[in-house]
Amino acid sequence: MTYTYRSANLSDATACSQIIRDWGAETPWMVPIDDLEPMARFWGDVFVKDMAWVAEMNDRVVGFCARSDDNIGALYIAPDARNSGVGKALLDLAKMDRDWITVWAYEKNERARNFYRREGLVEISREMEVFDDGSSLMDVQHRWTRPK
Repeated sequence: MTYTYRSANLSDATACSQIIRDWGAETPWMVPIDDLEPMARFWGDVFVKDMAWVAEMNDRVVGFCARSDDNIGALYIAPDARNSGVGKALLDLAKMDRDWITVWAYEKNERARNFYRREGLVEISREMEVFDDGSSLMDVQHRWTRPK
């Protein structure tokens, strides 16, 4: 399969939000995720002010990564594009002009945490995230540093 990569823009926000919602729906331990419209507004604002990239296949967004300064705020891939190199390509775009980056992933998200470890990120801290409904999840911060 051939994927193309480009900068994200406002018109990508709904497709990217749907990828997150689909991930939340398939993840039994995840707390309820925001409705599509407010989430799309949020990501649209992010895409306007921060660095973000999308992966496309046949003119359909299948993944995205958003970075603010040295922190990756999102890296999500649609199920049919996972394990195809899309996540690595998006992560590489985020690392391209940085000496280091950080990314948070929930402790229970073993798929993401294994991916980050494989790509050279190491755990540097943990903190408990408490949600509006009173539930909580351990969030793990990972860091990648450019080799000297």
